[in-house]
Amino acid sequence: MRDEDRMAATGDAKRRKRRLSGAPLLLGALAGLALCGLGYLALTFLAPRPPDAQPTVSAICADLTARRYDKLYALLDPALQAQGTEAQFVASQRELDQLQGPVTSCASSSVTVSGASASVSYALTRAGSAQPASAQVTLSADGASWRISAYTGAF
Repeated sequence: MRDEDRMAATGDAKRRKRRLSGAPLLLGALAGLALCGLGYLALTFLAPRPPDAQPTVSAICADLTARRYDKLYALLDPALQAQGTEAQFVASQRELDQLQGPVTSCASSSVTVSGASASVSYALTRAGSAQPASAQVTLSADGASWRISAYTGAF
């Protein structure tokens, strides 16, 4: 082989080597981005989601208007249940019915769910009152259901 041919072949090899020297870095970056994308998709779509809050929102209204205070007590989370027995809760709700009238109409006016927490606004109308009173209830997801974790107002 002539010197000129050898130099040309060596130059071609060097140029090829320079072109390929950035390939592993580029492939590594692309693989890293692909793994990040797959991780994001897995966390977004495979993460457990809280159940639908609407059945619990509706059950609260149904239990209030039907005066099923034992069922309403069962919807309280353990921290609220620890504040008193079911009998005490039922007695306090019945006392409220005697003082202000039983709930004759209940409607949720807004439900805002944020992760495992939901905020619900209720409008409660009691017998003998033309104007509905407002109540705020905070629900917390507890596995496959929602529990009442706080309440204020006319509840």
